[in-house]
Parts: sequence; structure tokens; C-alpha cells
Amino acid sequence: MPQSPQVFQYHPDSRPAKPILMARGGQESGRVAGETTSAGKGEKEEDPGKIPDAPRLFGNSLVVAVILVIFALVARSKKETVPRGLQNFGEQIVESLDYFTVGTIGPGGGRYTPLVGTVFLYVLLSNLIGIIPGLHSPTANISVTLALGVIVFLYVQYEGIRTNGPINYAKHFMGPMPVLAPGMFFIELISEIVKPFTLAIRLFGNIFGEDVILMVLAGLGLELLHVRGLPLHFPVLFLSVITAVVQAMVFAMLTCIYLSLIVHHEHEGPDGEEGAIAAAHAH
Repeated sequence: MPQSPQVFQYHPDSRPAKPILMARGGQESGRVAGETTSAGKGEKEEDPGKIPDAPRLFGNSLVVAVILVIFALVARSKKETVPRGLQNFGEQIVESLDYFTVGTIGPGGGRYTPLVGTVFLYVLLSNLIGIIPGLHSPTANISVTLALGVIVFLYVQYEGIRTNGPINYAKHFMGPMPVLAPGMFFIELISEIVKPFTLAIRLFGNIFGEDVILMVLAGLGLELLHVRGLPLHFPVLFLSVITAVVQAMVFAMLTCIYLSLIVHHEHEGPDGEEGAIAAAHAH
């Protein structure tokens, strides 16, 4: 009896998820998307251009925190009347950060030096640690930079309520003209809420792009030229150091400006927030 024709059904999952390089004889050869021919044995080669996942970056952020704590403990372990060595270096850092904070915020800004200094040193070291082989910048992950932005945002709001009181704190969202207060309230509220996101995205974008460029250039020597350790990324390392310092300074300066705007609101004068920003940049 005649056989019924076979019906072939198309399944979307039947398509190959990755391109396959075919050699003579129909055998697979080469590497496919980071997998080696030994993939059947459960081995998988790490893609040199891939940014690590959040857990590894969180571990690197803990390394940064431990380094800062150890440095602080060692610098304070042996205090001398005439500082020298590590103590002298630590005091120079603290004085520079205090001068930077007071110059940006204005009178009374010295009490915010611990916050601004900690943020600056943490961001700076997190940016620089990605240059070390085997380590990655924690600030190359949006979760880390967003956490830093939220911390700064919450502290700024706390200081605004503490120094101005709840009523005066709410007034600064309404603008100088009572007629425009309802509309200005929502505009100022939205501009205040987006501040942690702008801090996070700016820092993340710059450091992530920098790390990707370093990884791609380092991978060229390994993958294309087949020369192990070819330092194609060395010319970019100098620019990476400059970028790390600049981004840490920008993050710290914006923190100071946000504090200056919220703390000195009653003393801004007729220019309002624009006058506070101009005064902060003038220093």
C-alpha cells in the first residue's frame, strides 16, 4: 500500500543559534562565539571583549574598599608630629580634598569632606583597577554606579531637610514666583529625581567604553596576530588614567554642587540656583 507523504513542520528553535564554520569533509572547525572544539568536554573559553557579570565586579569593588580601609589604617597607625612617609601622603590627600570641597561648596563645606573624599577615592580607584590584568573596573557596571548615585542623592536630600527644615526644603522646588509654583514644583521635582541616574550613566558610559577599548586592543594581539601579550593597548593606558581621574573629579564636583544648591538655597540671592552653580564653577 502507498506510504503517506511525510509532513515537515518548521520549528523556530530548529534554526542554528550561531554561525558554524565548516571545513572540508563537513567537519566543524575553528571557534564559534567563544567556544572551542573542546566544548563537548564542558570547557568554554572566556571572550576577551566581554565585560564580567555583576558578581565579579562586586568582588572587585570589595577589593577597592579593602585597599582604602587598609591604607587609612596604616596611615593612622603611627602618628608623628612631623609627618613623613605614608602619613605625610595621607595628610596631603585629605588637605587637597578639603580644599576642593570647601572651594566648591563654599563656607561650611568642610563638614562634607569625608563624603566627597570617600566618593572621589572610591571612584578613582575603581576606575584605575581595571587597568590591572585580571581585574575589572567596578564602575563599568551600571549597578555599581547607580548605587553610588543613589547614595549621593539620599544624602543630599537628608542634608537639605536637616539644614533648611521640611518647609523651606519643599519651597526650593517651587521657584521664586508663586504664580508658577505649581508647574515649577513638578519640573524641579523631576530634575531632582533624575540626578542619581545622570551621575550613574555618565560614569558608567565612560568607564565601560574605556574598558571595552582596552579589552578589544588586548584581544587583537591574542586572536588576530597570534602573538601572546602583544601590548597593542599600551598607548590607550595613558588616556585611561586621565579618563579615570577626570571622571572621579566630575563625580565629586557634581556631588559638591548638588550639596551647595540644596544647603545654601536660602542664601543664594536673586539668581537662585544659577547663581549657586556660577559660584561653584568660579572656584
